[in-house]
Amino acid sequence: MQTEATTTSTVRSSGHSTSRHHRSARGPRADEEMNVATSKQRQTPAASHHSSRTSTSAGRSRPHPHPQAPTSGQHSSQQQSTPSASQQPQSDSTTHRATSQDVIARRTDTSSYPQRRPAYLLHRDLVIGKGSYGQVCIASRGETEGGRPGKRKKFACKCVVLRSDPKYIAKLQEEVNVLRELRGHENVIRLYDVFCVDNELFIITELGRGGDLFHLLTTHPKHGVTEAYAAKTVGQMLSAVAFLHSKNICHRDLKLENWVLESGKDVWSPLKLIDFGLSTHFTPGHRLSRVVGSSYYVAPEVLKKSYTEACDLWSLGVIVYMLLSGAPPFYGKTDEAIKASIVNGEYTFPHELFRDVSDEAMAFVSSLLSYNQEFRYTAEQALNHPWLGANSEPGSLQRCKDGARGGHERLPSGSSTHDSTRSEPMQM
Repeated sequence: MQTEATTTSTVRSSGHSTSRHHRSARGPRADEEMNVATSKQRQTPAASHHSSRTSTSAGRSRPHPHPQAPTSGQHSSQQQSTPSASQQPQSDSTTHRATSQDVIARRTDTSSYPQRRPAYLLHRDLVIGKGSYGQVCIASRGETEGGRPGKRKKFACKCVVLRSDPKYIAKLQEEVNVLRELRGHENVIRLYDVFCVDNELFIITELGRGGDLFHLLTTHPKHGVTEAYAAKTVGQMLSAVAFLHSKNICHRDLKLENWVLESGKDVWSPLKLIDFGLSTHFTPGHRLSRVVGSSYYVAPEVLKKSYTEACDLWSLGVIVYMLLSGAPPFYGKTDEAIKASIVNGEYTFPHELFRDVSDEAMAFVSSLLSYNQEFRYTAEQALNHPWLGANSEPGSLQRCKDGARGGHERLPSGSSTHDSTRSEPMQM
C-alpha cells in the first residue's frame, strides 16, 4: 500500500473507558500506536451535522422562537496543517515525501496489521460546530487504490486544545469515558477513536449526515411537525435518555441542536444524541449543583443549583413543545429574562400554535414539564404514555423500549459485555 505521509511521529491512542469522573489510574491494557503526518490531497466535502454547545452558566442557545437556520456551509478553502514534522519526534517508521492536509493519525502496530492502515484526514475548513471548547470538523479515512484517492469514510472530529488545568483535563476525561460507556446504543453517537497530537485532543465520532433537529424545525414549511413525526422522534430520544440514566449518566444539555439525523436522505432516519461535554456520572439519591445547560432548555432546579437526572426530562419536554409548535414554552429578550421565566415555571399552549395539536400530546408535554420533580415522568414512564402508543408504530416503539434497557445494544466485534464496562482511562 502506498503511503501519503512524510516524516511521522508516534502518539498513543487510548483504549475504551468507562471510568468514573474521579478515577485517574491508567489501565494496563496496551494502546494502539498512532503516527502523525501531513498530507496535501484535496478531499470531497462531506455533509455536515451540527454539534455546537455553549457551556457557560445556564448556557446560551440560538434565539427562539424565530431563529435563523444554521448554515451547512461546505467550503473548499485551504486547509490548515498540523505542527511541522521538524517539531515532532521522529518515529521508527520510514520517512516519505510530504503531501498537504491534516493527517491526524496513522496506526502502525505491525504485529496486528501487516500493512499500514490509512490515516485520518482532518478538513479544518469544513467546520460543523463551534464552542468554547474548540470546534468540530469533518475527518475522513479510507483506502487508496492505484495511487489515487478512493472513497473515504467520513467522521466528525472534535478538536480541543489542551490546557494545564487539572479540572479541565478531568472534564475531558469524563466526556470520553461517558462516550465509551454508551457505545452500542443506536440513538447515541458512536465513538471511534481518541488521541492526542502535541497539545491538541481529537475525538473521532460517527457523523450525523442529516443535520440537527433545530435546522429541520426552522426550515419546515409550517410551525412544528406532525404528531406522528414528533412521536417517532421523541420515542428515540426517550430510549437514549433512559439508557443514559440506567448507566447513572446525566446529559445536562439536551436541546434540538444536540439531536442529529443519521442520514441526509431521509428525515425519518434514526436520531443520534451528540455532544457529551457537559455530561456527568451521578450517584442515585445525591443532587448535582453545577449550573450548566442552554437557555430555553435548562430546568428550573438546575438554576437553583439542586437537581437530579430529572433535569434531562424537563429539557425533553421543552423539545417536544417546540417540535409541536415551533416556539419555546419559556422565552424572553435576554438570558436573564429567559431564566426568570423558567424559574417562574408558568407556560401555556397558545391556540394559534397548538390548534392542530391533540389534547393527548399537550398532556404528554405537561408530564415532562412538571415543575415538581417528584411528579415529572421518568424516561421509562414517558415511553409508556398513551400518546406515544397511539402515534407510533408498535414495532418502532417496542424497539425504543428495548433500547432503553440496552436491548439492542451493539458492541464492536471482538468485544464482550465485561470489556465494555472495564475502566481504561484515556491517555493524555
